[in-house]
Amino acid sequence: MARRGDPINRGEKVTLMLPSPEHPGPAETAKTLTRSQRDALRAIAFFRRQRKAGKGWLVGDRRLSEKLVERLEMMELVEESFIGGQPTLQLTIVGRAIEAKLQ
Repeated sequence: MARRGDPINRGEKVTLMLPSPEHPGPAETAKTLTRSQRDALRAIAFFRRQRKAGKGWLVGDRRLSEKLVERLEMMELVEESFIGGQPTLQLTIVGRAIEAKLQ
């Protein structure tokens, strides 16, 4: 049911994001992930305790290499943000969709 503030009621054009070669959908991206990338996504989603440790990341009880995190960032599945001045890893919207698909 359309609400008052919806773009459809205001006469605006609505565009849907469809999978394209530049931005494949979560199903296609999930198929191309390696086992370590899938495990890293699950760990980032599950563990709250994260910190940079040397050249990599310590996420819960797992160590993630800097290269692995950079690849996930290039795929736009993970982003590094600062909470309380401390760097943390967070899943993007696409990363959350893929992680949910892996469950």
